[in-house]
Amino acid sequence: MPPQWATHQSVQIPNQMPEHEYLKELEPIGWIHTQPSESSQLPPQDAIIHTRILQENPNWDGDKTVVITCSFTPGSASLSAFRLTPAGYEWGKANRDHTSNYQGYSPVCFEKVQMLLSDFFYGFFMVPEAGSWNYNFSGVKHSPTMKYGLKLENPKPFYDEIHRSAHFLNFGSLDSSVTKEETERIEKEDLFG
Repeated sequence: MPPQWATHQSVQIPNQMPEHEYLKELEPIGWIHTQPSESSQLPPQDAIIHTRILQENPNWDGDKTVVITCSFTPGSASLSAFRLTPAGYEWGKANRDHTSNYQGYSPVCFEKVQMLLSDFFYGFFMVPEAGSWNYNFSGVKHSPTMKYGLKLENPKPFYDEIHRSAHFLNFGSLDSSVTKEETERIEKEDLFG
């Protein structure tokens, strides 16, 4: 889990791909983007992100790597896998700096690929060595050029306090802004009387 912040439409991750001795013999197969609703197409934003990853990481093979979308639908989760076609890769290069108005993007830019889920293969998680993987509460601290190490560990939940330390600092300052008299009045107040 690289340091990241995201919305249902886009994902921001550092340019540096993870490095660790446990990953040396492994081949990257792609990345996962969670979203609130299922789509039969690869979103154009994901095509641009995948193109950027392929351009900046020569060890990622465009014919073998995919984008997996995980859609949380009522009562279930749906998985789909997509591969960029050569036309999609060229479109992604040409539109790398666009954030909207995705002219020319069409189903010829990607293809849906088969995905098999199996309990035969087991995996593990790696998270940033220092700090958090979730920058949704502190997006200004995230940077495409940030460097990070990895450690073997399960990721902390999305709302864990490690991801939002500023919230907890604000909670602490609330206590110091209430006077002793106000605290006593609040404690004595009878809301049901």
